[in-house]
Amino acid sequence: MSSVPTSHTDSPGVRGTILIVDDTPNNLRLLSSMLTKQGYEVRSAISGSVALMAVRTVPLDLILLDINMPKMNGYEVCQQLKADEQTRDIPVIFLSALGEPLDKVQAFQVGGVDYITKPFQVEEVLARVENHLMLRRMQIELQQAKADALRALAQEQELNRLKSEFVAMISHDFRTPLTSIQGFAELLHYGGDTLTVEMQERYFDKINAAVEHMLYLLDEVLMIGRIESGTTQCQPVLLDLEKFCREIYESLELSAHHRYKIQFSYTGDCKQVSIDQVLLNRILTNLLSNAIKYSPEYSQIDFNVHCDTRNAVFEIKDEGIGIPLENQQQLFKTFYRCSNVGQIKGTGLGLAVVKRCVDAHQGQIQLESQEGVGTTVRVQLPIEMNNAVYELQNVT
Repeated sequence: MSSVPTSHTDSPGVRGTILIVDDTPNNLRLLSSMLTKQGYEVRSAISGSVALMAVRTVPLDLILLDINMPKMNGYEVCQQLKADEQTRDIPVIFLSALGEPLDKVQAFQVGGVDYITKPFQVEEVLARVENHLMLRRMQIELQQAKADALRALAQEQELNRLKSEFVAMISHDFRTPLTSIQGFAELLHYGGDTLTVEMQERYFDKINAAVEHMLYLLDEVLMIGRIESGTTQCQPVLLDLEKFCREIYESLELSAHHRYKIQFSYTGDCKQVSIDQVLLNRILTNLLSNAIKYSPEYSQIDFNVHCDTRNAVFEIKDEGIGIPLENQQQLFKTFYRCSNVGQIKGTGLGLAVVKRCVDAHQGQIQLESQEGVGTTVRVQLPIEMNNAVYELQNVT
């Protein structure tokens, strides 16, 4: 994809940067003085080889190029400029004492945009320079608009693709618990008195679990919408951080049914802190659920929390499938899923929710991962401690 040409005309107080190439010092002085007075930044070169070196070191908006120069004439210089992707878009106005039609035709054939015959007329030079600078600015603006439109189209197409994938995933994820609810409801309906109390309770538990899963999926989608629309804000409340984190750990450990070795540690002096309980629950639940989902059974998952007077740091480390390096820059995009997840089901919302919850806290999130080795995620959230409690802890 070709890059959009850049312009030097946006610099404060500068109307444009012009390179004058002429082997006659008097012509250089005349043109330089004329253009400098009009607010242009002027560079000069006395030969074609010097000009070709200059164009690679200075951003240029226009080149005034003499045709009749020793060793390398203006036509040859222009041909080399137009053959180079870096300089091909710089407009070249030829300068010459030759006024024959064939000279002008050759100037346009090699890529020139205009032709000025010596001796110079101030008004003509300024008019032609300003005209071509204006055309160049218009060209840059049009190409930038085209690039922006293509980028926006690509983003829209990608978003539509992700939305389609999401609809397919969410439909599947809803169909599974709905089928489960329907099946166990039919068993309860037709089983009648033949079902023992234990069997009935088991079926009801299955139905409740399926309903909770559906509510979780709905809540994830709604949470994304609320955060992106700005209707959800960080609302800190006093929280016993260690107790809160331990309860999340115990809940996940119970749901894992001892199929994973989940280790929990808490360090730091702080007890009660000011933090958004709802958003923190989202962050930790999603990260720990991902660690379980993408790790082999009986592998170890570490859940470490450290708290000081300013920040709470949460680290979740697993020995799972890891994240391919090429996927890591896209992880926090809505509906994005890694290329190596295989048949593992998911919506691509978990890490997007985590990132937005961390941002709402004005916190930071870091991720280190190696495919086939595991992933470590660290979340740092600023906190406000309950000073009275903290002082009491230090005294005791």
